[in-house]
Amino acid sequence: MSFVGHIRDLAAARRELETRRLLVVGGAPDADRSAFLDAVAREVADEAGLPLYRFRVADAGERSGEAGRTPGEAADAVVEACRGVFVVHPCVVVVDGVPAGAADAVPTGTADGSLLAGLISAFAESESFLLVGSTDAREGASALPSDGCADGWALLTRAAVHCDRGDPRAAGPLLRRAVEAHQVAGDRRGEAWAVFLYGRMCRLRGRAEDARRLLHIARERFRAVGERPGEAWACGELARLATRSGAPDPDALAEARRLHERAGDRRGAAWAHLWWTVARADEPGFPWREEFTNVQGRFHEVSDRLGTAWTLHHHALTLARTDGTDGVGGTGGTGGTGGTGERRREADRLFEGALALFEEADCPHGRAWTMLEYALRSPAHRFLNGEWAAEIRHVFHGIGDEAGEAWVDLAEAGPSPDGEPPYELACRYPTALLDTLGWTEAGEPLIPRAARDTQPEPRPGFPRPGDRDRPDGSRAHVRLTLLDDVPVPDVPARIALQVVPGPGHPWSTAPLPPLTARATSLGHAEIDPAHGVPADGAEFRFTPHRPGSHRLRFTVEDPATGTVLQQVEAEIDVVPSDPGPHRPTAPAPGPSARRA
Repeated sequence: MSFVGHIRDLAAARRELETRRLLVVGGAPDADRSAFLDAVAREVADEAGLPLYRFRVADAGERSGEAGRTPGEAADAVVEACRGVFVVHPCVVVVDGVPAGAADAVPTGTADGSLLAGLISAFAESESFLLVGSTDAREGASALPSDGCADGWALLTRAAVHCDRGDPRAAGPLLRRAVEAHQVAGDRRGEAWAVFLYGRMCRLRGRAEDARRLLHIARERFRAVGERPGEAWACGELARLATRSGAPDPDALAEARRLHERAGDRRGAAWAHLWWTVARADEPGFPWREEFTNVQGRFHEVSDRLGTAWTLHHHALTLARTDGTDGVGGTGGTGGTGGTGERRREADRLFEGALALFEEADCPHGRAWTMLEYALRSPAHRFLNGEWAAEIRHVFHGIGDEAGEAWVDLAEAGPSPDGEPPYELACRYPTALLDTLGWTEAGEPLIPRAARDTQPEPRPGFPRPGDRDRPDGSRAHVRLTLLDDVPVPDVPARIALQVVPGPGHPWSTAPLPPLTARATSLGHAEIDPAHGVPADGAEFRFTPHRPGSHRLRFTVEDPATGTVLQQVEAEIDVVPSDPGPHRPTAPAPGPSARRA
């Protein structure tokens, strides 16, 4: 990344842009700067055959139709627009009117950093060209750090913060850059931590198999470099994977706690103690009151506000759901109507304490779940605010947690007449977890504890309500075509991917939207490029490295919303030498697109 002040050499600017994919121009009058940016952008766009898009920060509020937008809100609008199709599909983007003073900001998004930092973060993994015009930068300003010299440990720290906040979407690009930085530096320890955080991110997104594979790899790498705290964290995250099925593994969590203690990692031991306590909190006779108090003390010792907040959350949840027993075999003086009222007041105090700490720690994920449980367990609190559900839904929406929004919808709607979970929950969570969903006599949901541990995405191909009754002509399908002869080892073969809408589908009479097709090889083969655009004629090169049957996976997504529309797998036979009359296995038909 570079910073260019007063400059008039188009050729030099074009070379700089093609090398860095980023050009920041400032120090000139607005008209001169804008004209120069447009000239550079047109040359690059014409030479590369790419579309050209222009934004002015000052216009963002006007284009949105919202009067009185703050500069930060206008900046957010620009970054969010750039996070969509412009990042996924190669193009040339000009953003002018960026305030100066951004060169020393940390690119964590415009809410806490600068607009320039947010743009750099949004384009970090794209193939697009970004030209930025800074309104009052001075020539000779300090340069932005190069991606090639990125601090891998700083990137890991920022990725971990995003995961702690409950926003794993922003962690992916940071982790990819961190892995590269540690590999370039030859830092095996840093690379092991990057793989671990990748696994943690996958667990948060509900991708259990990917998480399990990465966490196993991280654990082995930690062992290879003698990183005992890392090994303990990996063991703890592997144990937490079991909670997604509704059947936690307390013994594995206890072992992770012992590993942390042997490694001298007090903070890790506190978190493992919390997970172990939560896993057993609903067991009859378990001394949860004593254990939550002990965990809270551990977190206070290491000044971990986030850990304390989650401890208060689960302690309050247990109080609100129990019948008066304290886990020691007696009522503890809390039985009867008076005891019920006292427990409710104590739970309210704990929920309020958790909310305050989540706000201090800037953890919207914990704040949203605490607001939801507080509202459900304290009717008086809920009825004071007629918009309680909308407010909680808004917090979930802010971090892209559609699963959290679905739980709010369930809380508003109440139990379904047929007892089946709503589609938005059924397509995201395992049946075993949803089977543990309960209801109070007042019709309030007892949401499984494990639901707040992940933000699962919809499972590809999960049938939508009414899909079986819909005519086939109203659906869209993925068509794969092998364009070359029968593949042989180490020789590229071309595969074309098309999205074919049926005659009753809306796309049959309108241009196909700019979807993204992502290709993945599930065996000993390479497939390039990793992404294609069906609207432009997506074509992939498949290079197998051994004969036999090879499996490929193609995922069609809407980049504007991040929604997976369809996922199909194909098997292709690769013969050792002369293919003769042999033909590849036809791709298995996949489920229709979710938007169909």
